[in-house]
Amino acid sequence: MDSYDKTISEIRKFNRFYTVNMGFLDAGYLETEYSVAETRILFEIKTHKTCIQSDIVKTLHMDKSYLSRMIKNFYKNGLIEKKKSDEDKRATYIKLTEKGIQETEKLIELTNDQIKTKINGLSSDKCHELCNALNTVISILGKEE
Repeated sequence: MDSYDKTISEIRKFNRFYTVNMGFLDAGYLETEYSVAETRILFEIKTHKTCIQSDIVKTLHMDKSYLSRMIKNFYKNGLIEKKKSDEDKRATYIKLTEKGIQETEKLIELTNDQIKTKINGLSSDKCHELCNALNTVISILGKEE
């Protein structure tokens, strides 16, 4: 097995561990009504404050149709509001409603609590080691967005 095959095998092993360990494959992420993808999209909208769908497509490398279906559901459920661009009638700005902000902040808090539970009991040195390892992965495989 060459170094690429070994690396592929180790990345896949880590992905299997991480997706199950963090509950990413559960029907409702963190026992909520939202999937991991929906949670991430709400986080992106919150981060951008106001954006157009293509901003999210670019950031998350996501299929436009898949995102459109989620945006439609967010709108129907009162999580986002839409406003047509004055400059470009093809573009629609989206932003979180007050309900959307509250839901997203709840999801962020649940995610932070989940991570805190996972790392609870680690020594300061182990936390530092873990942070360094995570930053190493980011620096090797790509840039932090």
